[in-house]
Amino acid sequence: MCGIYGYIGKLNAFDEVYSGLKMLQYRGYDSCGIAYFNDGFKIEKATGTLNNLKKPTEKSEIAFGHTRWATNGRVNYENTHPHVSYNGEFVVVHNGIIDNADELRQNLKVDFKSETDTEVIVNLLATLPGETDSRILQLFDLLKGSYALIIGTKGGTIYLLKKFNPLNLLINSDGIYISSDISSLKSGSLYTLNDYDAIKIENGEIINLRGEEIPLIDYTNDIKKLALGNFEHFMEKEIYETPRAIFGTYNYLEEQNNNIKKIFKPFKKLTFIGCGTAYHSCLVGLELLKDLNFEMDAHLASNYEINKPISKNHLHIIVSQSGETADCIKVAESIKAHKGKLLVITNEGRSTITRCADYVLLTKAEKEIAVASTKTYSCQVFTFAYIANKLKNENQDLDIQKLVNNLNEYLTGLNVKPLAKELKNLDKLILVGKDIDYITLLEASLKIREIDYVYTLPMYSGELKHGTLSLIDENSYVLTLNTSENKNKLKTVINEITSRGGNVVECEINLPQNQIQPCFKPIFNILPFQLLSYQIALEKGLNPDMPRNLAKSVTVE
Repeated sequence: MCGIYGYIGKLNAFDEVYSGLKMLQYRGYDSCGIAYFNDGFKIEKATGTLNNLKKPTEKSEIAFGHTRWATNGRVNYENTHPHVSYNGEFVVVHNGIIDNADELRQNLKVDFKSETDTEVIVNLLATLPGETDSRILQLFDLLKGSYALIIGTKGGTIYLLKKFNPLNLLINSDGIYISSDISSLKSGSLYTLNDYDAIKIENGEIINLRGEEIPLIDYTNDIKKLALGNFEHFMEKEIYETPRAIFGTYNYLEEQNNNIKKIFKPFKKLTFIGCGTAYHSCLVGLELLKDLNFEMDAHLASNYEINKPISKNHLHIIVSQSGETADCIKVAESIKAHKGKLLVITNEGRSTITRCADYVLLTKAEKEIAVASTKTYSCQVFTFAYIANKLKNENQDLDIQKLVNNLNEYLTGLNVKPLAKELKNLDKLILVGKDIDYITLLEASLKIREIDYVYTLPMYSGELKHGTLSLIDENSYVLTLNTSENKNKLKTVINEITSRGGNVVECEINLPQNQIQPCFKPIFNILPFQLLSYQIALEKGLNPDMPRNLAKSVTVE
């Protein structure tokens, strides 16, 4: 959730870190801060956005910073990173959660300035015996939980520590860069830290404290300005980028064409795993593959545990937009520990979860900045549709250019503004549909909750009469998803609602008949709801790109 960025080199370090943290804003945050070194370290931090940080006039060659999303302690100045040890010897920024922070805090006889688990880390370090290198390594034994840390000493030595949370190191002609998100780094020689790595950077020299090599690989990143163009927000822009994203994903999958049957051939059981939007794409995948001879189930990553050996006939499929979702990584590591086979579908090829995988398929949605996933969801669904076609030997029927053209035409013709105006004052909404349309409404419901702060209840239309009908009165709004397959089946449900004074909003999905394969219809069906949630946010004066309390990449359990 939080972001970490650091720089050591000949450029102005504060400015480099500030620019790097700007690249990480999409993850969501409520406070920020930067430590910079110039005859000791100095700190600038603030609640709110990076625009609230005061930029120093003096130049520095070492700096690191943090964007915080409050998980341990309230949103205030005292809890904002970086945190300094009680004796002024160390300064730290931290992504993750220290599970035994309360216990450690009670044992440390120092004056704490914040409520955070992060300040526990830096004060613990200051009280440990021995040389600094030794103290750093002792942290791995003493801290329980997950963490990516940048620790600075008063003299300007930098330490990097990683356990479960991502951290990357990059070297180029401008200096040394550090980031929790690889996509924010420039081009150069890259090292992605492994769990329990402890890296020391001193006087330009990079040392692994465990004496191991630091293997560097070439990394190229065309960092372009994140331009909105003619769009007002990234969420809107990314919805309209869906056709292009699907075209890119198709081209990638075509390159993997021969591998897909090889991946699935040895397995008799498939288990789909994800969180939030990714979980909804898993449900679509299960539906699209149900005609094949697999035993299948789907699980939320946060609620899936493996407590027995995994059969060699069992393939787990984890879907994660970022590849850094903590709940998914925990499951992936458990699959690996139980010697199971894992396929990962993600938009980030160099993410933590891909390192646990036996097989990886990428969605080529490019960078998604808005917190709410839109084009990445569509690419996940498309990937499952492609797999289904391939395994059913129907891939030859896929005309990608026609699909992309239809998507562009469909998006251009959508006008949800009148409906957004009608729904903008609601504080609750029931959504009903049948069969695979219900899965679309699960995702639609999530979008309206997270972007518009409206309580939504998605349900199978046939279940309305089994209890929920008691909620219906003249103040109730029920949204139905009317596709060509299910329109007539919903008439009875609509009558049940209107006869009790409820208000029905019928969302008609009219697609060109005989031009769109059924497996691709869920992609079309979600688009009006993505745009609707966006437009309702505008009507309510909300920022659709950065909804409250949420982050793009959930890196804590």
